[in-house]
Amino acid sequence: MKRTSFVFRLTFQSLFKPRLWAICLLLSVAAIGAGPFGTFVSMDAGQRSVYWSLIITLSVVLGYSGHALSLLMIKKCHVITRFALEGIISTSLITPVVWGVGRLSIFADASVDISFAQAFGYVALITAAVVTIRAIVMLSFGLESRAVTRVKPRLAQRLPDDIGSYILCLSVSDHFVKIVTDRGEKCVRMRLSDAIAEMEGVEGFQVHRSHWVAKDAIRSAHNGQGRAMLSLACGTQVPVSRNYRPVLEKAGIL
Repeated sequence: MKRTSFVFRLTFQSLFKPRLWAICLLLSVAAIGAGPFGTFVSMDAGQRSVYWSLIITLSVVLGYSGHALSLLMIKKCHVITRFALEGIISTSLITPVVWGVGRLSIFADASVDISFAQAFGYVALITAAVVTIRAIVMLSFGLESRAVTRVKPRLAQRLPDDIGSYILCLSVSDHFVKIVTDRGEKCVRMRLSDAIAEMEGVEGFQVHRSHWVAKDAIRSAHNGQGRAMLSLACGTQVPVSRNYRPVLEKAGIL
């Protein structure tokens, strides 16, 4: 469950990018004006506005869900296989929505008579086009989803396969560093500074001379026993020392 929540959290962080919603707005305006699939004739402007805004918004959210689920279902596979699975899952999620939205009471007089099979066909074609274009762009420029790249810091090479590689926090324990992942923990004999260096590429903070935490592992911050504390997704409570507090305040965490 921890890995699932992390993958979905990283995937859906992109939903808050203004650029994405600017694109969605442009698509909605284009669809409302053009009225594809007979909606220009069967719906008035108000109905088209509601219909296409719902369709596009829900399709984007469900498309991101399909991406996250594909990452969870097949962790180690060729990237083309993952894109194919993403398209299949997204189509399966979006089709019932496209078919069902037209049957809402607000569209009762709009004659939106599209069968489930037709909805599936339309969605499959559009999803295949979107996934294919995205795959070509990402493979051509060497890009990758944050939910994929986040789980592979250099330090993860020191961990056994059974506890995964999604590192949440590091803590000093005697002459060892305890590495905590979403599936377990392991102590490795090394310095904390070296362990932090091997977490390069993963956004995080040293919050104490004995503790480092990944930013996306932080659930909340609060004051306890006269000092600031961080609550992590794995259930751990980590103290924040006064020397490191300004960095967390600047980042908006405290």
